[in-house]
Amino acid sequence: MAVTRFPSHLRLVGTGHPHGASAAAPTRIHPELLPGTERDRLTGTATRAALMARLEMVGNLAPSMPLSFLAVRIEADEPAAPLLQAVAGRLRELIRATDAVGRLDETTFGVVLQGTGVTAAGAVAARLAHHLNRLPGAPGEFTVTVSAATGTGLHAGTLTEAAMETFAAGCC
Repeated sequence: MAVTRFPSHLRLVGTGHPHGASAAAPTRIHPELLPGTERDRLTGTATRAALMARLEMVGNLAPSMPLSFLAVRIEADEPAAPLLQAVAGRLRELIRATDAVGRLDETTFGVVLQGTGVTAAGAVAARLAHHLNRLPGAPGEFTVTVSAATGTGLHAGTLTEAAMETFAAGCC
């Protein structure tokens, strides 16, 4: 494996500093939290409309590249605001900076996994289910189920429905 480094005579655009951004710059910028994105008031994630717009945009930009969508459903006697906020916060910590998370309905979040195929989407779904079902200090009893749908950018419009079908069928 070859090791490379950023050439010392170049500087990254917009930083004003050679070798990258200043120490005060954020290390992760989630697309759903960029200015102008509609946010769910309770969880701080993107709204359903904003998440669907992001999914469509990613699909249009790369129609032949892999694209996956995860549906994350919380099952609790009463999904209280602290539980939804805890799950949303943990989701944002667990996804990549290029992915987007949003609230689909009262108990379901969606995650757009850009450039992620079948194997990687399954691994991400398993990892999210593992961590989200073990939230430290979470209020009450709950279960988190994660469903994945994978295709290419051309299939972006059907990925949400495919991931949600698992919950409608009552399986898993």
